[in-house]
Amino acid sequence: MVVIAYEGKSDGEFFDTLLKDYDLPSNEVIYYDFEGKDNLFNILHPYYDEIEKKHLNKIDAMLLVVDADNKKDPNPNRGYEASESKLKEVINDLSFDITIEYYIMCDENQEGYLESFLLSVLQDKEKECIQSFKSCFEYDLSDKWVYNSFYKHNQHPFDLNHPNFDELKQKQKSLFKEQI
Repeated sequence: MVVIAYEGKSDGEFFDTLLKDYDLPSNEVIYYDFEGKDNLFNILHPYYDEIEKKHLNKIDAMLLVVDADNKKDPNPNRGYEASESKLKEVINDLSFDITIEYYIMCDENQEGYLESFLLSVLQDKEKECIQSFKSCFEYDLSDKWVYNSFYKHNQHPFDLNHPNFDELKQKQKSLFKEQI
């Protein structure tokens, strides 16, 4: 069994899709939606206690997933490096006797969210089209807005075998090495 802990509800659906696409046992996963990055960073959050008391004796590994967000955000836990540092601290402080991995959702510039990660695998022509569209507005259109406006309703518009998925795929496969 594996626990996948993440910060938002769309992450669970995303991981379920990935596990099925990569032929990994999705029935061997316990999902935890921490409903926010700061909640996932809080080792006193009740979910960590629940994981320890209810599941630790039957799980082999855990994956913590957060968005990089924007390093310009005033919250000290935003940005790739700050998120990575905090994840390492959480893993150390939890001191669970299992393998704990982390993954930070972002684009190729190490910024953004799950949606930024997904948009990063589009073909160059699609990326140029999005940039052109965004430049027409005086308002900043976030990757979340672009994704939700143009891609969310498509069944699987993204190439899950794109090289940007390689690290995440490898981490997932290593978490299940005992089960496969």
